[in-house]
This record gives sequence, C-alpha cells and structure tokens, in this order.
Amino acid sequence: MAEERMDPTTAHPASFWEHVYRYRFASQYVRDKRVLDLACGEGYGTAALKRAGPRSVLGIDLSSSICARARKRYCEVFCAGDAHAIPIADGSIDVIVSFETIEHIGNPDAFLSECARVLAPKGVLIVSTPNKTVHAESSEPNPFHRSEMDESEFLSLLESRFRHTERYAQILKTAPWWSPRSLGATHAKWVRRRGGWRARQWIRSLLCPHIVRELEEYDRQSPMTVDLARDRLLASWVNPYWVHPRSRSEKEQPWYLIAVSHV
Repeated sequence: MAEERMDPTTAHPASFWEHVYRYRFASQYVRDKRVLDLACGEGYGTAALKRAGPRSVLGIDLSSSICARARKRYCEVFCAGDAHAIPIADGSIDVIVSFETIEHIGNPDAFLSECARVLAPKGVLIVSTPNKTVHAESSEPNPFHRSEMDESEFLSLLESRFRHTERYAQILKTAPWWSPRSLGATHAKWVRRRGGWRARQWIRSLLCPHIVRELEEYDRQSPMTVDLARDRLLASWVNPYWVHPRSRSEKEQPWYLIAVSHV
C-alpha cells in the first residue's frame, strides 16, 4: 500500500476527486468519536476528518517518512504502523477509516481481525476497495494489488468479522437507463449517443462545476477544505464520485465498493 498513495498536489483530477469524496462520505460518521485513518498516506484525509469534529483522530501509515511529511504539512497526529498489527490498544477506537487498503494486503482476514480488535463496542469500520469484476473487464491488472475481490467476496469477508454491513458504491460503470444514476455512469448507453456526452458535461457544469473545471492550486494545497464542501441539490445524480447506497439492481455496476461495517 506504499506505492499507490494519492498526493493531492500532483494527482490526476479523477484520482483527486475519488479520494476527496470518500473522505467526505466518512466525515458524517466521526463527530465526537475516536477516529483512526488507517493507511492514511499523505494525511490530507486525516486532516479533513479532524475538521468534522471528532473527539480525536490519528493517522497511521506503513511509511515513517510519509508520516513525518504528513505531520509537517497538516500538523496532526501521525505514526508509522502495520495494518496487520495495528499499534493501538484493544477497543480504543470508535471509527476506523481505511480506503483503498485491503487490496494491497496479503492477508485481508488478518487485517479485518485487527480492525475488529481495536474497535470499541458499537464501533464502525469504513472501508473501500476496487470491484474486481468491473476492473478486470476494463483495465490492466494492478501489480500492487495482492487481494482484489468481487462484491460477494468482499461482503463475505466483512460479514465473517462484523455484525452488520451497509453497502455503498462509487463511480458507476453502468446503471439502468431509467435510473437517475445513469447520468453519472461512465459507460451509460445514452451518453454514447450523439450529443449525450456534451449534455452531461453541461449538467455537471451547473450542479457540480468543480469536477469539470481544472483543479486549482488552492484545491491541491487545501484538500481538507474541499473534502467538506457541499455540492448543489441533485448533484449526486451526475457526479460520478458521489458515494451512494448500493442499488440491488444487477445493471448497476460500480467501479469501487464501499462498506460501513458495525461491530
């Protein structure tokens, strides 16, 4: 998980917004909670979570040099640690946020056992991973991924360790033509029709213009502020980065799976 950290100062806009919206989603769970950002990378997400009002927040990453850079940049608490052996006492955390981590780990079951160990009663794990089914159809294998999973594998693993899991999705590849979410799907059939792509870009420029324009230097230097910004009403329909509850429709296929699992 050391090779694929998103650095907001240099990241491609698509990668930037993917990560920003995941942390925006997680921010609703952290108020007055003891929070751990596990595999925190550059630390921008940890800083964003801090702005959402937790009792405390800690970022842990495998790289001590990355943690040192994050401390200098964001003035928050970061320390080096392994996700297989989290350096935190049992039951000492209320919310763990761990995005795009589990697929980099050779033993995801041990990782989830560690998460369950450090979570307090009624604690919550918020975790994301690429959807192997969709990525295998559309992209080259990622050499840094050791434990890619499809949706059933991901849910089965979580359900073996947690009492209840809520399913969410980010960046749809496909959606039913009648669903408003097809407005944001990357491979929506109507978008490939004449004028479809241009019409969608026009709608996005009205409802969520920040994802259409070029990233500004302020965005890149202060992603913790962007993380907690708010889109206009109905933006979730056309904004592909928005995290929304997973539909049960087989025609809705997300690029990324996100779960909120309860101890």
